[in-house]
Amino acid sequence: MDRKANQRRIKDLGYASLVLTVVFILSMVVCTVMSAGRLDIMISENDSAEYFSPESDIVRVRPAPDDEHRLIVTADRTWKYSGRVFINNEAPDTGEIKGNAFEYVKVLPGGVIYNMANGNFSGYRQMTVIVQAYIMLISLLLAASFVLRCKTELFSYSTLFCGGYAMFLLCITINMLQAVSQAGTISFNMSYVYSILKNAGGVLVTFCCPIMAVFAVSLAVSNIVLIRKEGRSFVNLLGLIMSALLVFGYALMVFIEFRFSSGSEREMRITGALTSIFYTAFAYFEMMLISASVCGILAAKKKPSLDRTHIIILGCAIAEDGTPLPLLRGRIDRAIAFAKEQKAKSGRSVKFVPSGGQGGDEVMAEAESMRNYLLTQGVEESMILLENRSTDTEENMRFSLKKIREDCDEPKIIFSTSGYHVLRSGMTSESEGLNAQGIGCRTKWYFWPNAFIREFVGLLAEKWKKHAFWMVFFIVIFSVINMIMPM
Repeated sequence: MDRKANQRRIKDLGYASLVLTVVFILSMVVCTVMSAGRLDIMISENDSAEYFSPESDIVRVRPAPDDEHRLIVTADRTWKYSGRVFINNEAPDTGEIKGNAFEYVKVLPGGVIYNMANGNFSGYRQMTVIVQAYIMLISLLLAASFVLRCKTELFSYSTLFCGGYAMFLLCITINMLQAVSQAGTISFNMSYVYSILKNAGGVLVTFCCPIMAVFAVSLAVSNIVLIRKEGRSFVNLLGLIMSALLVFGYALMVFIEFRFSSGSEREMRITGALTSIFYTAFAYFEMMLISASVCGILAAKKKPSLDRTHIIILGCAIAEDGTPLPLLRGRIDRAIAFAKEQKAKSGRSVKFVPSGGQGGDEVMAEAESMRNYLLTQGVEESMILLENRSTDTEENMRFSLKKIREDCDEPKIIFSTSGYHVLRSGMTSESEGLNAQGIGCRTKWYFWPNAFIREFVGLLAEKWKKHAFWMVFFIVIFSVINMIMPM
């Protein structure tokens, strides 16, 4: 697909999301204004709506003509009268208030009536539908944007966020649809809607439990084999650490669900806030992991166009005698295979750019080791541009681009690395202005999962400020919802 045309489609989806958000806000405002001055309250089947009366003339109360268990509360649509009102259920013969049978509402300026017991307010049913439709449509737009981004914007961090948030919102949509389907058997009110929003993270984590269970077991098995094959080190333990964190997270969820509670409102609000924050943080971590895994697999499998002018080979450790180790040799062989395929199918030659400096324990620069290997494979010296100063992937890309621009005015670049490293390298190439495509070589089955986890941790670390912002945002949002909204 043409990159520019696809970018236009992505931009159009962004505009559609913006328009949808504006329409959503306007709809909520209109719905509030149109519904102000009236609130329907469902009462117990043991009570009759005709015996309820307000303590203040701020509101008027009457039974619904078609349902004796539905109370219609009305108020003037003005800014003059507001306040809290008890609506008592009085015995028809004695006038005595019947136990705890009462409703407690608050009239806001403008005539909006708010039920202090369950959070319902004027127009809440219409707003529930509007909110549900908005979340559903936004999640679909995000999902469509994610699909398009994977085609031409795969090496963008925004693509990871787009995929993760699409999954998150889809889970909220599914949970809300389930709530609507049960509306006949549950007391469907705003408190239930608030609980859906508070527990959205828990829904996502529960939904992903089978996938995460398989992932954790597979990761642990591959990591154990990796340690047996290549020794114990902190880096080689990352897979086991990740598996342990996932297991611990789900064990903590089970503990939270069955924990003892004294039943006090304060304790329930505090524990509710902490639970919501934990669920959301856990879900945020999982959605980023799943989205990164999808993007990583697509990046490793994606076929590049056969019109490249230069291919950067990203360096890694070499042997003590200066020859490439199997991991680096795989990257070089993948680059050679691509060059041969492009030459055979399009007739275009590609220049090799081995990139990597000399480590403190290496006898020569990684780039020089790669050049020597390329020469033994029949690559001509004139087709090799050596970059031997870089110390990490960022410098690989930056210094290689400088060499390439000295050689070509309008280069079309591709880089070769290990399969697990394509996604992160591609993001680095975007940030360094290369606009490069990527290809990945195969690695041993037990090495790939642990290496990808290392890349994933690196991706999180590179954007830690953005992740920290969203964590603080969620903490504030769920603290407010749990501490203020009705139980």
